[in-house]
Amino acid sequence: MTKKKLLVLLVAVLILLAIIFGGFWLKEYLDQKKEEEKTPISLVAMGDSLTEGDGDEKKAGGYVGILDKSLAKHQEVRSVKTSNYGVSGNRSDQLLKRLKTEPDFQKAVQQANVITMTIGGNDVMKVLQSKLLDVKVSDFTKAEENFQKNLTEVFSLIRENNPNAPIFLVGVYNPYTTYFSQIKQFDEVITNWNSNSQAFIKQQKNAYFVPIAQLIENRDKKNRDKPNPLLSDDYFHPNHTGYEKIAHKLDSTIIKELRAGKIPKKKE
Repeated sequence: MTKKKLLVLLVAVLILLAIIFGGFWLKEYLDQKKEEEKTPISLVAMGDSLTEGDGDEKKAGGYVGILDKSLAKHQEVRSVKTSNYGVSGNRSDQLLKRLKTEPDFQKAVQQANVITMTIGGNDVMKVLQSKLLDVKVSDFTKAEENFQKNLTEVFSLIRENNPNAPIFLVGVYNPYTTYFSQIKQFDEVITNWNSNSQAFIKQQKNAYFVPIAQLIENRDKKNRDKPNPLLSDDYFHPNHTGYEKIAHKLDSTIIKELRAGKIPKKKE
């Protein structure tokens, strides 16, 4: 083989190697750029026993544990980190107090780019338990006023710590649709409560109301005076299947806003 042919062969080999390694480099670069375009989610869940996960017989963390896994499956999501600040029994005034006084809670809110909240159920139940079957819709007027005041302060504190993260407020539901379906006051109270919460959310920046009443309430006549199949053995909190429905609703709502550019990217 002449030197000229050898040189041509060597150049051809070098060009081929350059193409191969250049292709690998380009693929790696494009994959990296694609990964950088994804959003790492740092989610802070706050509120009451629904956030803590009471009633989840699988001990999977309620809707937060389920949502953690479902969000990670979306191609737009790079990673998911969740922090659970749900406390069983908390009313809106107690959530407000914790947000005012707990530095770790405040720091978590500052670092979040998604915030979910379940609150209000215990505000309702405090009145309901005091009145039992003699309850009137008017009995909830003062409780609703206090709840709205506390909710306003909670949102104000969140925005002081984090101006940009979207806030997803989960609605309340009537757990007594199978056992006390004849008491229409329960339905009216829950409907009014959710309507007022939704009206409040519409006045907030980058905040979303997530209704779950229709998901959890059971009005099938064949289940009258029987346990709601989506509630736990305490007949109040969701069971794992109920939490799956809540998580799915939150998942679709969060991803919709992510695709709309409403969830800021945060450094991991």
